[in-house]
Amino acid sequence: MNSSGKLSYLFRKYSLLRASMTVLVIAIILIAVSIFTKRNKPVPCIESIVPPVGAPGDIITINGSNFGDIRDISYVEFAGAKLTASSYISWKDDCIKIVLPTNVQDGLVVVGVQSMRSKPALFTNEIDIPIPVPAAEQSTKPMILAIDSSSVDIGELITITGSNFGDAKNQSKVLFSIDYDKELETADYITTDMFTKNMIPVSEFEYGYEYWSNTEIKVRVPDGASSGVIVVDNGREKSDPKPITVSSRIGKKSYQSKQIYLIQYTADVTNVVAGPESTITLRCPIPTVAARQPIVEITEVVPEPLLSTYQNNLIHQISKNNLLPEKNVFSQTFVLTVYETNTVVNQPKKIVDFSDMNKNFRKDFLTSNKIIVSDSKEIQTLANKIVQKVKNPYEKAKLIYDYMCKSFEILPKPSSDSENSLAMLETLKGDAYDFSVIYTSLLRACEVPAIVNSGILINKDLSCQPHWWCEVYIAGLGWIPVDVALGAGMEYGEWDVLDRQDYYFGNLDSHRICFTRGLTEQKPFAPNSKIVYYPKSFALQTIWEEASEDVTEYSSFWSVPVVKGVY
Repeated sequence: MNSSGKLSYLFRKYSLLRASMTVLVIAIILIAVSIFTKRNKPVPCIESIVPPVGAPGDIITINGSNFGDIRDISYVEFAGAKLTASSYISWKDDCIKIVLPTNVQDGLVVVGVQSMRSKPALFTNEIDIPIPVPAAEQSTKPMILAIDSSSVDIGELITITGSNFGDAKNQSKVLFSIDYDKELETADYITTDMFTKNMIPVSEFEYGYEYWSNTEIKVRVPDGASSGVIVVDNGREKSDPKPITVSSRIGKKSYQSKQIYLIQYTADVTNVVAGPESTITLRCPIPTVAARQPIVEITEVVPEPLLSTYQNNLIHQISKNNLLPEKNVFSQTFVLTVYETNTVVNQPKKIVDFSDMNKNFRKDFLTSNKIIVSDSKEIQTLANKIVQKVKNPYEKAKLIYDYMCKSFEILPKPSSDSENSLAMLETLKGDAYDFSVIYTSLLRACEVPAIVNSGILINKDLSCQPHWWCEVYIAGLGWIPVDVALGAGMEYGEWDVLDRQDYYFGNLDSHRICFTRGLTEQKPFAPNSKIVYYPKSFALQTIWEEASEDVTEYSSFWSVPVVKGVY
C-alpha cells in the first residue's frame, strides 16, 4: 500500500484524527484571515495639530484619518502618557478634540486605534517655552561726535569720528549741504531744515571715500558742497546734522536758473540676420547725476529693459524669442533738473596743486585713454609752448583756453573724421568734439585734471544737437566747467550771452543735458561678441551695441534726444 492510501485508511479508521485535522485547518484559515485583516486595516494618521502650541485647559484639535467613528479603547498619547477619559470632547474618524490636562508635557503625540499607532506629531506646551530676557535696546542711529576741521576746502580730506557708521561703507553715504538758487546765502535767517533741504553725497566719481569703519570715516569734501551741515546716512538711519563751514577764500561756485526737462530718445534695430541662439544687446545711456544736474528720473522705458541700471545704462536685449520681424524700437524717457553753474575766483594765486589726491583719481583724470591723447608728442609740445613756466593749475587752464579760442576755427557741425582729433593741430579747424578732446589732452599733459563731458545742447526752439564740453578740477573749487567750442564762437540756439569767451570759462548755461562725464570704459558681456562704438555721440562710452557671434548682420539707428517738455 502506498503512503497516500495508508493515510486515507487511517483517516477513515480513527475519528479523533479526523476531528484534529478539521480543527487544524480551521485554525490555519483563521490565522490567515487575522493576518490579512491586520495588514490591511487602515492605520491612523495625524495630519495636523491645531494649535501646535498650547497650555493646560486649551482645546486642541487633532486632524487626520482612520481614527474610527467611536473612541472605544482608542486613545491619544502625549509624550508617552495616555489621556484620561475626561480629556476627550469628541472623537470622529477624521477629527479628535481634547482638553489639555494640567500635567500634559510637550513632545510627540500619537493616536492609537486598537493595536495600530499613528506616526507621531509634535506638540509644544507653551508653559515650558523659555521666555527670553529682552535685550537692552541699542540705537542704530549714526552719531557724529567730531569733525577734525570746522572749516574745509572743496576736495580736502576730513576725518569724521562717532559711532554706528557701519563696519563697511556698502550703501552708506556722507552728505553735505548745497546751496541751490542761493537760498542759504540770501536768507534772513537759516534753520536746520534749510541746511538739509538740499544735500549732495560725497562723490564716488571723485573717489571721495578713502576710509570707513564703525567709528571713523575719511572723506573728501565733494564738488558743490557749501557751508551748512554734514550728515552720515548708514542706510537705515541718518545722524543728526553737524555744522561745517566750506571755505570760499579761493572762490566758490553757485547753482541757479533751474530748468526741468522731459527728454526722450530711441534706438531702432532692423534687418536682423542671425542664428536661433543669437542676441543683440543695446546699452542705452542714462543722464548722469552731478551737482549741476542733481535729479535724474527714469519715467518710461519701452519695452521693459533687461537691466534698469548697469554702468549708468539701461540694458535691452534682442533674441529670436522677442525679435519683431521688421523693426524693433527701444524708447527711453527721463525727467531731470539742471542748473546754470557760475564760478567766482577770488584769489587765483593761492590755488595749489592736488598732489594728495589718491592714485585712482590721478589715473582717471591725468592720463591718456581711448580718446584723450595727452601722451602724444604733438600735444606735449604745444602744451609746453602755451604754459611755459606757469605752475598755477587755474592759470594753465585759462592760458590754454584763451589760446584755443584765438588760434583754432570752430566748425559749425561735427566733422565726419570721428577718430583723429589730432588733425586739428594741423588744419587749425575742428568741431566741438575735437575742441574738447584737444583741450582736455593739453591740460592733462600739463598735470591738470580734466574730462570731456558729452550730452546735448537745447536751442531756444527746443531742438537738440549732440555737444561736448569740459570740466577742469581745481583744488579748493572743484570741477569748473569750460566750453571751449562755444567760447570760440560756435553758434547755437541764439541764447543771449554778452561775452561768450569770458562766460564759458568757469560758467555753464542750463540749456544742456549731460549724459557722461569723461569716457565710460565698459566690458563686453561675452568674450567673443561683436562691439559697436560711436565716438561722436551724445554719450562717450566704449560699448553701445554688442552682438553674439552668430549674428550675421543688422541695422541700427540711435536718435538724438529730444525735449518733450520744459517745466
